[in-house]
Amino acid sequence: MDALLFAIDLEVVLLQMGILERSAQRRFPACGIRSKKQKQLYDKLVRDRKIVKEVFLRTLVELVEGGDWYTLKQAVNMLEATANSGASLKAQYQKTKTTIEDITMELQRNMQQWSLDLRNCDIKIAFLRDNIKDSVLNTRLQFNYVDKWSSARAESVELQTQTKITPAPRLEFEDCVHDELLRAYTLQIKEREELLEYWKSRYANDTVDIESRLTEQCEKLRVTVKRRGELESLYKLHEGEMRAWLTFKKERAARLAREDRLRRAATRVQAWWRGVMVRRAIGTFRYLRNVKKNMPKSKKK
Repeated sequence: MDALLFAIDLEVVLLQMGILERSAQRRFPACGIRSKKQKQLYDKLVRDRKIVKEVFLRTLVELVEGGDWYTLKQAVNMLEATANSGASLKAQYQKTKTTIEDITMELQRNMQQWSLDLRNCDIKIAFLRDNIKDSVLNTRLQFNYVDKWSSARAESVELQTQTKITPAPRLEFEDCVHDELLRAYTLQIKEREELLEYWKSRYANDTVDIESRLTEQCEKLRVTVKRRGELESLYKLHEGEMRAWLTFKKERAARLAREDRLRRAATRVQAWWRGVMVRRAIGTFRYLRNVKKNMPKSKKK
């Protein structure tokens, strides 16, 4: 019964859609659409109507055949998914638009800053050019001054040094000087050779000494390694006994501690019980009842 009512509702909806479509065609003919946006909207409306009609027709066929409307459910789910995707696309579009605006503002600020920096750089360049020109002019003036001063100084020195040329020394004096230099160089060479022989002999002695000490250290190391191996084997041999002894010591300490705790607890219990027996005069302290009765009562003053 529900399927029949639903099918009747679908037929009524199809009739209403046909009536609305014909009335829309009469009021807004296709030739009246001029802009591209209106044409796109009109085409979308036509496609949506065709899809709705096809869905309704398939749903009617399913209702007639099996009493189910799976096609309509699927279309509704598809429309919901499309709406959700459209909302997400709108949010993404707004986010992208905001990002583009921020980037544009940042670029504008950067362009303004760059233009300001470029203007400052132009001012600095002009200032440096002026300084360079001034420096070049000052350098030229200083160079001309130094050139003229050096030429004048050279002329004055030349006038002052116009003296007679002294004759060269005699050949005997030069030979004597050369002999003295040769003797000094020979003595220095001899000293260097003696030092070289001394250091060679010392190097040989030091090398022999180092080799002997190295041999002795190697022998000590070999003995130490051998002794270490023997100690390791001895330790491995008595490792079980050592572990057993350590275990025994731990167990003995735990046992002594436990016995001490038990002895102290027993002493406390015995003291408490002895006090109870004395206070209540029971057990071996029963005779205290008669002692308490025979004790004279002290009069209150």
